[in-house]
Amino acid sequence: MDKYKQKIGFSYFVSPKRFIRKQLMDWMAAIQKSGASMVTFKANFDNAIPEDAFIIAQENGLEPVVHFTSELPLARKFNDIAILLDVYIKWGVNNIIFGDKPNTRQAWPVAGWHYENLVDHFIDRFIPLANFTVQKGAYPVFAPLHPGGDYWDTAFMELALTALRQRRLDEILENLVLACYGYTFNKPLTWGSGGPQRWPFSKPYHTPDGQEDQCGFMNFEWAQAQSEKATGMKKPVLIINSGCPGTVFSQPERNVTLRAMRDIHSACRDEGAQVEDQVLINFDDSVLNVGFSLPTIEKIIGVEFSPKHFVEMWQSEKLESEKIIAGEDIQKVIPHYLLLPSHASGVSDVVLNKVRPLIKKYHPTVGFSIEEAAHAQKVSIYPDPLLFSQEQINELRSLGCIVEELPETGIDIAMSLQ
Repeated sequence: MDKYKQKIGFSYFVSPKRFIRKQLMDWMAAIQKSGASMVTFKANFDNAIPEDAFIIAQENGLEPVVHFTSELPLARKFNDIAILLDVYIKWGVNNIIFGDKPNTRQAWPVAGWHYENLVDHFIDRFIPLANFTVQKGAYPVFAPLHPGGDYWDTAFMELALTALRQRRLDEILENLVLACYGYTFNKPLTWGSGGPQRWPFSKPYHTPDGQEDQCGFMNFEWAQAQSEKATGMKKPVLIINSGCPGTVFSQPERNVTLRAMRDIHSACRDEGAQVEDQVLINFDDSVLNVGFSLPTIEKIIGVEFSPKHFVEMWQSEKLESEKIIAGEDIQKVIPHYLLLPSHASGVSDVVLNKVRPLIKKYHPTVGFSIEEAAHAQKVSIYPDPLLFSQEQINELRSLGCIVEELPETGIDIAMSLQ
């Protein structure tokens, strides 16, 4: 494993099939082999993450983090949520991120968008959760804001932390951690480096010519500057989804995005990030972890990939592997692939009996991997929404596969063969 001067981590998948025990064991081992010390699980307040996820993560030396990405509940519903928080902390969670981009309209599907008192509205919901987390010996993490956003992120951050100080919530402030998105917006990684001290003429919604703002990977420096201004303390920070463009992703930008991830990754290693003999980024100890997103990486690659291939990609110098790059790079070496669902209990005999006529007639390659299926000219899929989402099926089509979704009943499958 490479030596790291800066700890790294990965946000895990949200698909239920990735929480099957075998998947968890393979992926946590792969994440650990990739040099990570932290894994983040996205969560909501209605359903608990399986305990296996936390146990297997810690068995692989990974510190689990929980990120609640749904709208924070009202204070009057706190008692129901406290049980869930207590369980996660008992399962080894030290950092809990509360909220996701609360400075955007889409973060408020239930309460609706209230621009004038938005910050107070968020803080009123944040405080009970943060206070409980501190009392239980863990660290509350302030929601990552969308750089820029519908409500300018630096203004939101300053007002929110000032509100905590004015309410004399010293215990929360002392234990507070910040979370920031490491979006690049397709700008140089050093865009905005030095924060508002270096770019004093950059203001909300206005960045003059010759100035730089917080809408880039160095957003965390701007957030820390606001924390120091509002509270007198430079707060520690978790960077998440590093290298993601932060905009609607397009396949032509794939290599640019992978290159940005590679450079950020290099900056975390002992040798530092060197591009044309210039050091790109220097992290200090206040950056607790530089996180990357497995779902984002998979989206960039364009096809579902295995833990083994992920490790190969991540450990390669170019941060990419010809074995898993998507699109026109995937060779169609399999004429016909029959993609079947496989659960923890194994392959269903009922499903095998239903597809037997197809196997006897066409002699397809039978398998259970979407990654393998991407190498086939034609893919016949037995439907299982839990394992094969419509998005994944569409991705196979975008990779040039002729995709056939089979009927669910054996009779209909047999009839379709006539």
